[in-house]
Order: sequence, then C-alpha cells, then structure tokens
Amino acid sequence: MSVMLDRLRRFRPVGSPGGAGPVGVPVDHRPGVPTELVAVFDALDGVIAECQEIRASAEQTAAELIEEAQREAAGLVASAAARGAAERAEAAAAITAGGDAVAERTRTTATAEAEVLTRRGRQRMDELVALILDRVRADAGRAGAA
Repeated sequence: MSVMLDRLRRFRPVGSPGGAGPVGVPVDHRPGVPTELVAVFDALDGVIAECQEIRASAEQTAAELIEEAQREAAGLVASAAARGAAERAEAAAAITAGGDAVAERTRTTATAEAEVLTRRGRQRMDELVALILDRVRADAGRAGAA
C-alpha cells in the first residue's frame, strides 16, 4: 500500500487552495524512481518495434504506389501524345480538304470567266480587224491621194 501511496503523493498539487502560487508536480529525487519506469519502457519496446514495422511497410507500399502511378502517368502522356498527333493530322487533312474544295471552286470560276473573256475577244476580234483594215485603207487612200 505504501508504494501506491508514494506514487499518488507525487502527483499532489504543490500549491494549496487560496492565494495564487505555483502549481505542479514536485520533482521526485528518490533513487528508485527511474527503475520504476524501466518496466513501462520495456513493455513499450514491442509496440515501438511494431510501429517501425508498420512504418517500413507503409513506406514500401507508398514507394510501390508511386512507381505504379508514375508508370500510369507515363502511359497516359504517351497515349495523349499519340492521340494529339492523330488529331493534328486529322485536322490538317480536314483543312486541306476544305482548302482543296475552295481552290477547285475558284479554279472552276476562273476557267468559266476565262472562257467568257476568250469568247468576247474572238467576237470583238472580227470587228476590230475590220475597223483596223478600214483605217489602214483610209490612210493608204489619203497617202496615195497626197
């Protein structure tokens, strides 16, 4: 009983009710106090070892998860790069096809306009040749008369 009473007395407040004073647990200078705690710390050795095993296992699991995530991320990046290249090629093909269609319409329109101009030129050619011949004959007639 005296061992238990000694332990309880160690935790008795220093100050007494009333005026303000220091409160706390007094220092126990008895020589046997550290040996009392040896059993407690010895009992914790198993728990500490178990905690270290849990931590080591958790670190290993975390490292494996990080490696797996890095591999997955690398795969996603490679897949995205491949899809990006395919999308760019598809977009370029669509733009080229659109440009080809516009170019074809422009070429068709230009060809039609060129044909109209050529036809007009041929129609006017006869008129212009006749006009020029008339002028040349008139000039030749004036030159011969002079």
